[in-house]
Amino acid sequence: MLVVGLFGAASLPLTYNNYTATVGFVVSVPEEPRVGTDYYMYNNLYAWQTSEYLIDDLGEVMKSRAFLEDVKRELGDPNLDVVALSRDVGTRRTHRVLRFTVVARTAEDAYRFAEGAARVIEKRGGEYFAQLGADRARARVIDPPAVSWNLLSLRAGLDLATRFVLGGILGLIVAALAEMLDTTVRTARQVEELLGLPVLAEVPTLGSGGDGRK
Repeated sequence: MLVVGLFGAASLPLTYNNYTATVGFVVSVPEEPRVGTDYYMYNNLYAWQTSEYLIDDLGEVMKSRAFLEDVKRELGDPNLDVVALSRDVGTRRTHRVLRFTVVARTAEDAYRFAEGAARVIEKRGGEYFAQLGADRARARVIDPPAVSWNLLSLRAGLDLATRFVLGGILGLIVAALAEMLDTTVRTARQVEELLGLPVLAEVPTLGSGGDGRK
């Protein structure tokens, strides 16, 4: 049970994604050029609101397969599983700031994915904004990728407990099988049952009683 449990605990980092990389973006839309002196007074407000709407849309775009395929090409990794990666990315919005997160098994992989996403936004952000109907919008990385280690999730904790339980059950089964298959004669009663003859004398084991001698 102990061996299986220790092996399970040691193998958990290889089984679950334990590192999260986060990169922060800010999206801005420049003011529209003024024409003449009489122009509406809410130009800045409209730019701010447009930026916040774009953050919502960009967050969904960055979780899409199309964006992750662009990250895959940027990283030059043909073996990158975009379908699996799409389950491990997320976005969080705070006003005009978007934080993109990716979870991976190693710190190196998490950092590499987040850095690739940042490069795609910096290089091809204009294409995404054009598709969203905001040609003049621009994105800038304000927080470079930062990696943090995740505590074991509830699923990982239950997995570890399950491994201990299964280790105990397996240990009991092995012990029972060993006992069933063991043909060693250990007691006088076993000798009498096997041979059908009475035992006249027995050599005691050391420490069987008193000072170990009879």
